[in-house]
Amino acid sequence: MKIALIAIPLSGCTTLFEALSGGHGRDGIASVPLPDPRFHQLAQQAGAKKIVPVSLEWHDDLPFWQPDKPETVRQPLSVARQSDALVLVVRLFDSPYAPYHTSIDPVRDLRFWLDEFLLSDMQVIENRLERLQKLFQSHKESAGDRAEYALLERMRQAIDKGKSLKEIEIPRDLEPRLRGFGFLTRKPIVVVANVGESLLGNEPKEPRYQALSAFCESQHISLMTLCATFERDLQAVSEEERAEFLAMVGLSESRLPELVRAVYRQLRVQVFYTIGNDSRAWLLPIGGTALDAAGTIHSDLARGFIRAEVCSAEDVLAHGGWQGAQKANKVRLEGRDYVMRDGDVVYIRFNV
Repeated sequence: MKIALIAIPLSGCTTLFEALSGGHGRDGIASVPLPDPRFHQLAQQAGAKKIVPVSLEWHDDLPFWQPDKPETVRQPLSVARQSDALVLVVRLFDSPYAPYHTSIDPVRDLRFWLDEFLLSDMQVIENRLERLQKLFQSHKESAGDRAEYALLERMRQAIDKGKSLKEIEIPRDLEPRLRGFGFLTRKPIVVVANVGESLLGNEPKEPRYQALSAFCESQHISLMTLCATFERDLQAVSEEERAEFLAMVGLSESRLPELVRAVYRQLRVQVFYTIGNDSRAWLLPIGGTALDAAGTIHSDLARGFIRAEVCSAEDVLAHGGWQGAQKANKVRLEGRDYVMRDGDVVYIRFNV
């Protein structure tokens, strides 16, 4: 899944990317595995020769834009539509190198992005409505075209009132039509307040942080704080030195895992596993079925789906592996409509 890092220039976005990637990003892109001790225990237990964990693909490759030329923000937002989630980095540290906004005002910066998302989505909607209207004039439209037009018109009216498109329920049959639009105001968002090192651990006492926290709460937006330069520097020290490095600023652990967990929660996904000589972890939307899981692994498995053998990771580990779980009657046969649970280990029976 693609996670786009977005910020007003010189807010610390690239520094945060360097911390997340451990300096191993390439062209502003880095694939970073999700921490998952459970999966590695399963793979080790299965004697796997190939282990493929779930990874999030972090992007700091949006086209450069100039805050003093608002029209230049359109291109990076167009690219951001291709992502699955957005991480907005706002500045809460003093810097002589931030010429575009001399005062520190994270609420102002966040409002800027939320407004731009609304305007950008409105432009997409109006363009599509215009194309549909031309189609109607030719009398070649389908019932699906009419339904899409009605839904987009509802979305346009919602944006006119300053509302997020998340408040609009999209009928299941129209989801494929709208998926390509990548509406920004429907994407999961996590806001990162990038603070100075001296503020770490004392954020609640900072009035500007209090204002940001209150605003995020009112908008139902996930918020967390970290110091990007500290996190980047922390990656460069040895494991033995990290505890001492963290203690110097009053922290017990890095805040990067907290950011990853926050993004993971906002994506509303869960993990399931296939184990064996080739052991892999997979992401599936919460509420996904066994048939969806089969399709995630390979389209042939979904096309020829017969049954799914399912067992929780905890039972597999507790009984010494898949065969032990089978002998203990912990492995269940489930149909295509079975709703997968986080941590399910699955084997798909299929015939193509």
